[in-house]
Amino acid sequence: MKKYLEYLCIGLLCLLSVVSCSVRKNTKATRAYHAMTTRFNVYFNGIENFKEQLKVMEDKYEDDYTRERIYMHPVSAYSNPKDVKPGGSFDRTIEKCQKAIQLHSIKKRPLRNSKKMSDPKYREFVTRDEYNPFIHNAWSLMGKAQYYKGDFLGASATFIYITRHFTWKPDLVAESRIWLARCYLEMGWLYEAEDVLQKINNDGLPDSQTTWFATVNADYLIRRGDYKQAIPFLKTAIKAEGNKRQKIRMTYLLAQLYAITGDNNAAYAAYERVIKKGPDYRTELNARIRQTEVFSGKDMEKILKNLTRMTRQAKNAEYLDQIYYAIGNLYLSRKDTAKAVANYILAAEKSTRNGKDKAISQLTLGKIYFDRRDYVKAQPCYAEALPLIDESYPDYSEIAKRSEVLDELVVHAQNVELQDSLQHLASLPEAERMNIIQKIIDDLIAEEKKAEEEARRQAYLEEQEGMMANMPVNNNGAKQPTVPTMNMGNGSNAWYFYNPALVSAGKTEFQRKWGRRKLEDDWRRRNKASFSMSDFADNNINYDEPEEGDVEEISDSIAKGDTISNVMQNPLSSDPKDPQFYVQQLPLTPEDIANSNEIISDGLFNMGLILKNKLEDMSAAISAFNELDHRFPDCEYILETYYNMYLMYMRMGDEVTAEVYKKRIIDRFPKSDYAIALADPNYLENLRNMDVMQDSLYNQTYEAYLANNSTKVHEYYELVSRKYPLSDLMPKFMFLNSLSYIGEKNIEAFQTGLKELLEKYPEADVSPVASGMLKGLAQGRTIATDGGSPKGMIWTMSLGGDGDSLSLSNDSVAPFTLDKDVPHSLVLVYETNSISSNQLLFDVAKYNFSNFLIKDFDLEIISFNEISMLIIKGFNNFDELSHYRKMIEGEKGIPLPPGVRPVMISDSNFKLLLDGRSFEDYFNFVQENQ
Repeated sequence: MKKYLEYLCIGLLCLLSVVSCSVRKNTKATRAYHAMTTRFNVYFNGIENFKEQLKVMEDKYEDDYTRERIYMHPVSAYSNPKDVKPGGSFDRTIEKCQKAIQLHSIKKRPLRNSKKMSDPKYREFVTRDEYNPFIHNAWSLMGKAQYYKGDFLGASATFIYITRHFTWKPDLVAESRIWLARCYLEMGWLYEAEDVLQKINNDGLPDSQTTWFATVNADYLIRRGDYKQAIPFLKTAIKAEGNKRQKIRMTYLLAQLYAITGDNNAAYAAYERVIKKGPDYRTELNARIRQTEVFSGKDMEKILKNLTRMTRQAKNAEYLDQIYYAIGNLYLSRKDTAKAVANYILAAEKSTRNGKDKAISQLTLGKIYFDRRDYVKAQPCYAEALPLIDESYPDYSEIAKRSEVLDELVVHAQNVELQDSLQHLASLPEAERMNIIQKIIDDLIAEEKKAEEEARRQAYLEEQEGMMANMPVNNNGAKQPTVPTMNMGNGSNAWYFYNPALVSAGKTEFQRKWGRRKLEDDWRRRNKASFSMSDFADNNINYDEPEEGDVEEISDSIAKGDTISNVMQNPLSSDPKDPQFYVQQLPLTPEDIANSNEIISDGLFNMGLILKNKLEDMSAAISAFNELDHRFPDCEYILETYYNMYLMYMRMGDEVTAEVYKKRIIDRFPKSDYAIALADPNYLENLRNMDVMQDSLYNQTYEAYLANNSTKVHEYYELVSRKYPLSDLMPKFMFLNSLSYIGEKNIEAFQTGLKELLEKYPEADVSPVASGMLKGLAQGRTIATDGGSPKGMIWTMSLGGDGDSLSLSNDSVAPFTLDKDVPHSLVLVYETNSISSNQLLFDVAKYNFSNFLIKDFDLEIISFNEISMLIIKGFNNFDELSHYRKMIEGEKGIPLPPGVRPVMISDSNFKLLLDGRSFEDYFNFVQENQ
């Protein structure tokens, strides 16, 4: 009987198991079974993997302590593609959660008990979306695993699902909404995160979620820049954090927030708490270094002694740059800039990693020099630091702009210094001069020997280290020496341009020495105009005489201080150990001294402009201009120098000194634009109104030009010349004034006007157009004047080729073709800057998107000096294009701004336009073939 009962129990248990395994039934038994199986089987494996991988992520991630704010959690590194990604794989956790949901989710609703339907709790129960009482844990764990994996969008979808389908669990819903806000933060959706967090507060935050809310809200406030408001929430989050490494990380972030908000004492104390929590050595070292940035105590000797001792410890060899930087900070906190500078220089010298740590010390040193207005020393600091940081670095744009200005300034300052030195050396007696040169050579040889010895020493040490590393280990664990093997060509012996490290180092060194140079020809010249007045003189070319460019090349190839005969007798030397190498650079002849003086005057003038306009250092600018005036009172820049001095003194409120320079301009240069402008008693008022008035006058002048009213064009030009001679639009006024002479058939005045334009404004945007016109005339082409002034100036301009931009008579006919079955484009042409190109592009794109669901059009904006155009591509033939144009010109079409002309043209004909023809050529072709 007893045995029978045992078999019966076993049978009932088996039957119960079979019945309970089905999720198609919803009873107490099935719910209890699936809840138990979920919890102690699939979910258990998932949560254990989650804990393990989260610990790996939080413990092993190396924070970037050069950031102004480290991440609150390593997972945030997924939001920045440039950051090193944290460790930890959560795929197994996600897989287990998905399996739990797939196998144990109960969606089928239970049989209703009509007697209980009056009970609100029962009615809520029978209308749920899920009946497994434990499955919500799997959903929540899956969302967290997706979040820590970096799948923020997938995680947000999971948490939204929880908030909608587990509404009977208010704590779970609140927790999931907070997680949703954190997902939004990682995706950069601050507005959405703020909305979620505010609604949680408004709906009532459960007590169980207070610390979690504080953590996420702190993260939100930090990202928004509200650091002071974030601090109390972050402190609450730190208290609740269970992982030691994560607690240290958040405390370090707290110290950074205190430093940003100016509470240096609190920042110092927070860094001290980081150190006392027993972090890894790297974190401890960075905390100690950051303490020196916020140090405000009186006794720094103990800290200084500890840091000095650290410089002698072998384990700190790779951190010497940071330690010397910290020592410099301590001295700087005591206003001892001399010792601070010395240690910052040591920090740069000791740096072995060439990373952000070096950039920070260089930027700090550069700022000291910059604040002291020692721009020549500040420039290499910024130039070396800039390649080591990226756009995420605090104040990056300001640093980049300052570096660019310093690069430009220092080129001129170094030119002045070099030429002064060369002139001084050239003025010495020959014996003394040669002694100085020989000392330079001796120092160079000594430096080379020192470098060779250091290189041999370093190579020997590396060889020894390599041999030790390659020694086989004997049975006793000791390393045995081996026969050295030949280096068959590893990365260190690769050709320079195949070695990224060498290329990067070379780029940094070049930028440190020369600054970030723009890639362009003739970079040494102030005037880079691509024309010469000799181009417009006549049609004859004397092939026996060298052209201007050839003469410049010959001149550049001869070292300063040599004549042609000297060069033939004493060939140029390129050996820096040869005294002739230095002698040939000295300005020894009157011609060379004049050239050297020209470089100095050019450098002083440009230094003054940069100091005044870009650095706004008026005193330094005045000093540069005064030196120029004193040394070279008759140089070509003296007029502009006086005018800039006048403007600076007026800006500083020194009207007496400003009047002195005004009088100099009027007395010495009475016919100059500056004298004419300053002679007007209302000059300052005119200067204030110039920006507004010049635009209005130019529009009126242009309209008069289009109307063939050349008299009015001349009147406006004379008015602007008299009242606003320094207008930025003066080149355009001169250009229109010159073109208007064509309608009067006064070709000589037309040419004279263009030549005057090129002489006064060689780098204006209309100068290439004017240059092309004069070149065409010099080549024998004639102007078609039958139609008066060139109607619609932009239509006569060529879009490429040799730059000719006027309808010049030519016997050849533009080889346009008339083929309606080839691809076409609609070109909306307008004068550059006459309308908003972006608005036109937006209007056309919006119209196309709204009216063409399948057809796709390509839109492109291009500009050629005065002409701009929006090109609409994608028409297979002329008929498609004609239909499109009728649509956009219809009642529901695109209201094109005044001045925009639609041009229908085949792609092949448009290519011919870009090769140097004008729209007028095309219009004439179309008219002739209609």
